[in-house]
Amino acid sequence: MRRLLQMIATGMACVAFQWGASAGAWASSLDAEHEPKRPVVEDEALLQKGRIHAQQKALVRLGDQTDSAADKVLLEQLDRYEAGDLPAELWLELWEAAAKRSNLEIKARVAKHQGEVDQSGDPLYRFRECLKGGDGEAGRQIFAKKPEAGCIRCHSVNGEGGQIGPELVWLRHSAERMNILESIILPNAVIAPGYASALLKLKGGEEISGVMQQENAHDVTVTSVVDGKKRKVLIEDIVERTPLPSPMPPAFGLILSKREIRDLVEFIAAGE
Repeated sequence: MRRLLQMIATGMACVAFQWGASAGAWASSLDAEHEPKRPVVEDEALLQKGRIHAQQKALVRLGDQTDSAADKVLLEQLDRYEAGDLPAELWLELWEAAAKRSNLEIKARVAKHQGEVDQSGDPLYRFRECLKGGDGEAGRQIFAKKPEAGCIRCHSVNGEGGQIGPELVWLRHSAERMNILESIILPNAVIAPGYASALLKLKGGEEISGVMQQENAHDVTVTSVVDGKKRKVLIEDIVERTPLPSPMPPAFGLILSKREIRDLVEFIAAGE
């Protein structure tokens, strides 16, 4: 399964081509500016019995509330988080809302949480709130249309898209969310056979770089990350082979917002 996950890391080579593109924010269905204000008591009630999406919206609104009563509600939700009782789908909205508040106790909680993240030593820990609660359709739009991500230039879904990486439908049927997240944030953590990149130096001085997709005792098929063209190279013509990191930048977590990453995880994991 983890081998299949590497398709998301190696196939998204086009991210490198888009590295200089502007990173404008992708519209989110949860943006507070699109949410009409409600009395705090109504959002408090939603957090007790509303559906997950309604609770997410309630937390977004509470973060922007001018009524100080919102602080009490958010502190209660922070207590739920620390007790392990808050659904993972709400983690991102909770910490985003808390970060906006000027209440001293909330600010102390946020600082404590950030300190735990910084000291964890786990690069995935700061993205753990991206595992659940995303919008799969928004993730589909990111995959297909967001130029900073450029997923579809290298991957295909239902036969549409690039060919450097395998069709993602194969990944979606078996992936675990933490492994999906790892492949997005840490593309070089696991390099699967068939998706590793390398620089080949050939007899005569020619150099070829690309994804080593097929190899046997006689030859290797290299798919260029530049134009997607495949070339078969004889093993006996290879003088030197140098492994290369995934073409997907390790700073991919800076290209997309946490909400966008969460939406992308949801799209891949849902398998719809």
